[in-house]
This record gives sequence, C-alpha cells and structure tokens, in this order.
Amino acid sequence: MTKTTKEGTSRFPLLRGKGGDMSFFRKHLGVIVVVMAAVLVELTTAAMYYTAQHNVQKTMEKLVDWEMTSIYRRIRGQFAQVEVTVNNMAWVASNNLEKAEWMYEITEEFVRHNPTILSSSVAFVPDYYPEQGYWFEPFSVRRCQGQIETMQLGSAHHDYTQMPFFTEPIAQNSGYWSVPYEDPDGAQAYVISYGYPVHDKQGAIVGVMTADLSLDWLEELTQVMRYYKRTYRFLVDGNYRLLAGSDNVVFRDVVARIQADADSTYYTKMRSPRGKKLHIFHHPIGGTTDWILISVLDDSEVFGTLRRVRMLLLLLIVIGLVPIGYVIFRTLSSMERLRVVNEEKERIGGELRVASEIQQSMLPHEHLRHDDVEICGSLVPAREVGGDLYDYFVRDEKLFFCIGDVSGKGAPSAMLMGVIHSLFRAFFAHQNSPAHVMKSINENSCRGNESNMFVTLFIGVLDLPTGHLRFCNAGHDKPIILLPDKAETESMECEAHLPVGVFDDVNYTEQSTYLQPGSTLFLYTDGLTEAKNKERRQFGLERILTILGACAAQTPQAVVETVMQSVHEFVGDAEQSDDLTLLVIRYLPKRLNSTLSETLVLKNDIHEIQRFSTFIKDVTARLNIVQPLAGQLRLAVEEAVVNVMEYAYPIGTEGEVSIHAESDGQVLRVTITDTGVAFDPTTKEEADTSLPAEDRQIGGLGILLVRELMDSINYERINAKNVLTLTKKL
Repeated sequence: MTKTTKEGTSRFPLLRGKGGDMSFFRKHLGVIVVVMAAVLVELTTAAMYYTAQHNVQKTMEKLVDWEMTSIYRRIRGQFAQVEVTVNNMAWVASNNLEKAEWMYEITEEFVRHNPTILSSSVAFVPDYYPEQGYWFEPFSVRRCQGQIETMQLGSAHHDYTQMPFFTEPIAQNSGYWSVPYEDPDGAQAYVISYGYPVHDKQGAIVGVMTADLSLDWLEELTQVMRYYKRTYRFLVDGNYRLLAGSDNVVFRDVVARIQADADSTYYTKMRSPRGKKLHIFHHPIGGTTDWILISVLDDSEVFGTLRRVRMLLLLLIVIGLVPIGYVIFRTLSSMERLRVVNEEKERIGGELRVASEIQQSMLPHEHLRHDDVEICGSLVPAREVGGDLYDYFVRDEKLFFCIGDVSGKGAPSAMLMGVIHSLFRAFFAHQNSPAHVMKSINENSCRGNESNMFVTLFIGVLDLPTGHLRFCNAGHDKPIILLPDKAETESMECEAHLPVGVFDDVNYTEQSTYLQPGSTLFLYTDGLTEAKNKERRQFGLERILTILGACAAQTPQAVVETVMQSVHEFVGDAEQSDDLTLLVIRYLPKRLNSTLSETLVLKNDIHEIQRFSTFIKDVTARLNIVQPLAGQLRLAVEEAVVNVMEYAYPIGTEGEVSIHAESDGQVLRVTITDTGVAFDPTTKEEADTSLPAEDRQIGGLGILLVRELMDSINYERINAKNVLTLTKKL
C-alpha cells in the first residue's frame, strides 16, 4: 500500500498529474453521460417496445375474438330464429291442409312478416292434391321494393322432389339446413334453405315447409365490426368454398396456408408473396353448419403505429441528449419518477373514463315513450363513476323499474351498482314479484360482502293495462306521486325495510297501490335532498315538493329538466357532494274505443269448450278477420282457456272462467278471468324446442304457442282473481 507523503501526494499514482485518467474522465464527462444515458434509454425503450408489442398482440387477439364471436352469434341466432319460425309455420300448415289454396296465404304471410327471409315454400309429396298435379309447391318470394310474389313453383323443370331441401327433411323426419346453392327458378339468388316436414293429422309426412335466406346478408355481416380497417374477412364452407368476401390473391394464399397448417389454436402467421406479414384467425362457426370465418390482419396496421412511435422516440432522444449533456445526468432520475407518476395518473384517469362510459351504457335510454307510459331518468355522478343506479324495461305489458343508492362513492360503489343492476335484470327475466326479487338480490349481495357496503333500493312493477303498482322498498326515500291536473303531491306509504346487503335473512314484504291515469311517479336518491350550496344548506324535501307542485301536467323529461335546473341554481359553484339520480314515470294508459265488447262465462269443464269455440268464431267473424289469422287467434285463446279449465281449480272443485273480448277494429284484446289458485304463466320458462322431444321438460309448449301467436300476454292477480290478457294487432 502507498502511504500519503507530507507534501500530500495521492496514494493512487494513476490519478496524479494533469495528464492522469481523472482529467480524462472529467474532460469527457458530458460525452460519457450522454452515451450511458443513450444506452440506458435505448434499453428502456426496447423493453417498453417489446412489452407494448406483447400487449398489442394480446389486444389484437381479444378484439378479433370479440368481433368473430359477435358474428358467430348473429349467424347462429339468425339460424335459430329461422328454425323456430319454420317449425311453427310447419305446424300451422299441418292444421290447414284442407284447402290447397291456403298454402299460398301461409307462405305469403310468412315472408311478409319475416323481413330476414327471402322466400318460403310448402313443397308437397307428389300428387298429394290430385287437382294440383304431380308437383305442387306454393312459393312466395320478396322481390324489389319489398313486393311479395306468390306462385306455384313445382314443375318438371323445377323438380323439387330431387332436391336436398325436400328429400333430407323427409328422410330424417326433422329440420335440415342445405348447403348454399344457386336458385335460378324461384328466389333467383344464392341461398341457403331450411326445411321442416309437414305432417297430416295421422302423423304422416305430406310435405316440407322451407325458408330461404339470401347469402347477400352474409357479405354485409362479415364486413362489419372491424376495429382494424384493413382487415380481410372471408366466410367459407367446410370445403373452403367462398361464401362471403372477395376472391383475391390474399384469399387464395390464406386458404392454402390454413389447409397446410395443423395448429389447433386457429391462429397462424404468414408472409404474402408481396412481402406483407399477415395474422390469420380462423374458427368454425359451429351449430348446424360447417362454415369457417377467417379474419386476416395486416401486420403493418396492427404494429405500424407502435413502430413509428418507437423510431420517433429514439430520434427525439438522440436530439435531446446531444445539447443537454450533463443536465440529463443530473435530472434523469427525477424525470423518470415524474414520467412514471404521470403515466400512472393517465392510466387511472383513462380507466375511470372507461368505467364511467361503461356505467352510463348500463343505464337505459334517458327517455322512453311507450303506449301506456312515459319515462325519463337522469344520473349525475359526483365523481367519474358513482354508486347510484336506475333501470327499467317493459315485458308482458308490465313496467319493471328500480332506483337505488349504494353506500359510499367512487369505483367500489360503481362495482356494486353494476352487480345490483345485473341481478335486477336477471331475476325479473322470469319473475314478477318485487318482494321476491328484492329478497334474491339481498341474499346475493350479502355473500362475501366483507366491506359491509349496502344499497337503499326501491323496486316496482306497474301493470300497464290496469295501473296496479306493486312495489318493495329497502330503506330508500319514498317516491312522490304527482296527481293529474292538480297542484298536489303526496308521498307513497312504504313499509320500512333494511337496505340490501346488511343481513341475508331480511323478510321483504310487497305493497301495492293504483296509479290514476295521467299521474306521475317521481323517484330520487338522497343526492337531491342533500345537495348543498356554498353556505352548506341542503336543497331539502320541502323545496322539491314546491317545485313538483307546478309540474303535474308536464312530461317526465320536462320534470327532470325543471328539477335539475332548480338544483343547479341552488347549488351554484359549490362542489357536488353526492351522486344525484332522478327517475320520473308518467302513467298514460291507452284505452280502446270499443267497436266490439262480448263476454262469455264458462264452467271449468272441458266439455264447455264447444261454447267457447262458437263464441270466439263469432268474434273473429264480426271483426272480419281472415284466415289464417282467425285460426291463429282461436288456437291461442283456446290454449289459454283450456289451461285455466284444467289447472286453475283443484280436482273436483267447480269454478268459472270468464272470457271478455273487446276490439276497436285495430286491436283485439281477450281477458280471461278465474278465481282459481294463483298462477302466472308469463314467468314459466318456455320449452326448448331445439332439444329432442325425449329430452325436453314437460310443459311450456302451450305458453310458447301463445307467445308466438299473440303480440303480448299479461298476467295480474287482482282481488283474488287471475287476470290473463291476450292482445293481437289486427
């Protein structure tokens, strides 16, 4: 070891003198720092680039998967809809075999009321109607400008008895989808057909009911929902014949690559002969077809922006490092921390903006005008996302609605709000009782509720024909009723219940009242009454009642605007302290100007059905309802009446069934009333007709039939009576 001398020389000889290494280091410090920073930044940007590239790849895969799944569902949904409709029309045809000319009406009405179906036919076995000849195929097709052309298509030239859409349903005695084919005689288009056998009363197959879909809609369907604009989209069958998309070089190259690729992930990459790098996604649609949907993405579109950003960033770094030198060395660490903080803030801000958009998209349209009710709602969160909610929808001539306030504010409340919203929709899909739904929501909300969050919630079900309102309140503010044509308001009497999410064994009870025609129901959250101005004074309930007293004749939208404007003027520039939500419902029932009103009272005896048949035939005749609509109406109402006779009263118990028919010439409404046991057929799940007969659950087909034949069905239990209303537009 070298010791230090008295003259103070360094113990490190290499650093001594003007020409030592220390001088060199000090002289070139700026260059060294810039080079080191450049290397560090390059490494950092490279890591960021490959991480971002990986994320973009994953995002691309998720986007394409979502797009293709959406197309799959729409195609499968279209097929399922056609299958159910054709099966039902085959049943209608089976019940109208007496006259051959009725078949023309059936196919024409079928095409007229199903815009997605290009053409339809009923192809009969040879010589089924001797007077019609060997071939008899009533056929209807939608031509230009929506005109329906009906003809007898079967002939020696068009021998349908040799075509798969006719032979396969008969051979299999079930529904059958054909492969795409060109139909030059009837549809005069490239179509795919679905056929279902028609049986006579003895069960023998006498023909095939068919529906044809033009494959032109596939072209439009496969080209929508493209996040990446230069995406190629092709639809092929199992033999890779093109059904939709352009027959170009890319298509042929991609098909060749797919056929040669055994990768089970349905994703591959390739470079085209022109040097383009392509990402290929292909997946079978499944269901009743062997079709395959192919999406081809241009690599430059997916990753081009990322690469350009990287190059630009590198260029800016080089330019910035040259002049600033030593300054970069001193400030680099601080800038990095600042960058991370800013990115985190932007990320959080972006996520909150997306969460706010998602939350708003979960709400129904702000304004709804229905035949019997008008609704307007408004939700103004105190932060980017809030914990208030409201929702409503109409099913079976009933308005289902709710309004709620989740404890707290911000993202946690918004998440619970989304759960409550989803539970409300799910439970009311096959349920009409507010108390039962409230209990189910409460039980689900209590599970795993370690944060002890709760929700004040009001749920209501308004029967639109009668104005009968059933509701259940879980700790929410009482709604206010605005009486029609009066400057008066009154609060609804609601039983006190604990909020949702507190205890899972709360017994919620149901209350009911009647809304007068023209009355308005005003619901709100405590963000309205507790809105504060700069002096910390609250808006208050008295001020709300005063404002609403002048709004009795206004529309719900006007009421919302009036109240919100008053709150804004009161609060001024003060910061909003809580979420503010309004829901206004105005009951405006539509009444029939009856040109026909008839009532028939029957005993719960199936032998009385002959009297009913005479009654309903007389009703349809007086209204001049033509076949087959008259037959459909008789069938639907008879199915409902028979169900009441057989199941409303216990075995051995006598009772009555009242049938009241009224019409204004445009709408026929049949009301069936009995005093039997309570039973709501609208909550009964429909039978799954896609399953084989031996796998289906018993029941449900009658309800499915009534739903298919009528425009709406409505059930209400009023004064210990079952009231079932069937409505059909004439």
